[in-house]
Amino acid sequence: MKGLKVLALVGAVVLVSLIAGVYAAGREVPRLSASEATTFAQQALTDSGARGVEVRGEPRAEAFTPVREGDDGEPVPEPDPIEVWVVPVMISNQPVELYVSQTGGRAVNLDDALPDGGFVLDEQQFDRLERFRLDLAGDRVRAQRRGPSIVAGLLLAVVAVALLASVVTGRGREAPADEA
Repeated sequence: MKGLKVLALVGAVVLVSLIAGVYAAGREVPRLSASEATTFAQQALTDSGARGVEVRGEPRAEAFTPVREGDDGEPVPEPDPIEVWVVPVMISNQPVELYVSQTGGRAVNLDDALPDGGFVLDEQQFDRLERFRLDLAGDRVRAQRRGPSIVAGLLLAVVAVALLASVVTGRGREAPADEA
């Protein structure tokens, strides 16, 4: 009977640990907030080497349709638009707009064409901006789920130590039956 109680307790602890672990590992894709998009834009442009970066105005949510070059060299729009934040920025007193993906922590477009031709960012700066990654939304969700992750891990560790102690001390074995 004692073994059945221990088994039930171990089963309950493992079940609670699994539920906490599944919650902590959640598969939902976190969405970037407008303020996080502003922070992303500031850091991305600064890290790319742009000087005099200043966010101006509030980000606005839009659906952006990327365009790629087709086989014949003509532009072809992608079939699925991307949800973005369009962040208005001034770089060295030039207005630009950075399109930041609402999921995934990356820049997807930069509208930095100058009225007289050319661009605000040079090729190297643009390449650094393209490689820049900062997943603020993912970091926020991971921080929120850190507690359940720790609980799940600790519960499993406690069960493992208790089982190991039971095996080592022999308390998990049934007492020999009395011979009559």
